[in-house]
Amino acid sequence: MTTTSVLAAHGGTKALDIPRPHYQWPAVTAELEQAVRAQLHRSLSDRDASGVIGEFEAAFARFVGAPHAVSFASGTSAIHAMSRIAGLRPGDAVIAPAYTFFATATPFAHDGIEVRFADADRYGNVTAATLAEKLTPAVRAVILTHMWGNPCPMDEIVQFCGTHNLLLLEDCSHAHFASWRGRRVGTFGDMAVFSTNQKAITTGEGGVLVTADDRYRELALLFGHYNKRCQKEIHPGAEYYPYAFTGMGLKHRITTLGAAIGVHQLDHAPDIETRRRTILTRYASGLADNPVITPAIVPETDGQHGLYVLGLRFNPANASVSRDEFVALCQAEGATEVDAPGSTRDISTEPLFARRDPFAPWVPRTPPATELPGVAAFADTFIKIPLWGYAGDAPLVDGYLDVLTKVSTAVAR
Repeated sequence: MTTTSVLAAHGGTKALDIPRPHYQWPAVTAELEQAVRAQLHRSLSDRDASGVIGEFEAAFARFVGAPHAVSFASGTSAIHAMSRIAGLRPGDAVIAPAYTFFATATPFAHDGIEVRFADADRYGNVTAATLAEKLTPAVRAVILTHMWGNPCPMDEIVQFCGTHNLLLLEDCSHAHFASWRGRRVGTFGDMAVFSTNQKAITTGEGGVLVTADDRYRELALLFGHYNKRCQKEIHPGAEYYPYAFTGMGLKHRITTLGAAIGVHQLDHAPDIETRRRTILTRYASGLADNPVITPAIVPETDGQHGLYVLGLRFNPANASVSRDEFVALCQAEGATEVDAPGSTRDISTEPLFARRDPFAPWVPRTPPATELPGVAAFADTFIKIPLWGYAGDAPLVDGYLDVLTKVSTAVAR
């Protein structure tokens, strides 16, 4: 046995020896630097949509295929806006994924709205059946996340929400390039939010709310933009126009430099998608016969992956090590971005979700645990790696595939 086939953790040679960092996004090109530099001389603060913020929103609306896009300082603030402009208040409930990044649900809890947590399918997503298990008379809305870029089964979820007269809210933070049966995610719900924090389309920090509803768009402006923009863009005959000067009392505007990065990214969206989809296909092919790990990607007959990261399903019955041991062995081989995520997990027992009074003392209580077998099965076997998408990424793409193959071969039963 040669040292190249012996695992590095056992004294062998690393399969990948490329200095860190292995993944940075966006790719900082001379063209991107020029776009940011030009914006520095154009404006550092826009008070309305006449500059780069408006340009970014228009480009994002075209990208998604939605009539309206309103930018925010973060995806979290955009989800908070969704909650407020939907009219949810203490006493109401929303059904959310138990397996997600916490910001999908925390803005609702911040305002004292009950969050009821739904189980997951084999892709980490909610379904109509898991949502139905959490339905009560207090539920007024559903928020779902297209986890790790895999679109949720939207046909059945749209029908479920329509049958029960529920608002449908989409968290598309992982799914910028995703679609379900030919229709882009973000266009199924009453409103949708995309995070642009280090996602496939990024502004550095930021978020975007998209909707087809004129009223929701104007209320979104009131929530985060206020004053000059609201006075210019909200119809003077609207019942809420008297609030245009002050808005709802908060400002959550994206920065102009972030918007300039976003415009540049959207200009290159076809190239980003092509490169990332090529890499996704390479991994799907390269791992097709791997008994230890398989790509967790929805069938193409149902939907297109959103190209945030590549999710992998670890098959413990076929391995002599645990999922976490497998990750550690890959990292020892030099593939430091192989990861079992900790921030994205079952959030249903976090103390914040036991609060019903947003002004109560911050004394933690743990919500009652519920049975979530789908979440446990998914979270305990999930691994992720980056989906690169820029010139010169081939050594990393190939190197990570070599590491995954080497470690899988060594630990396969």
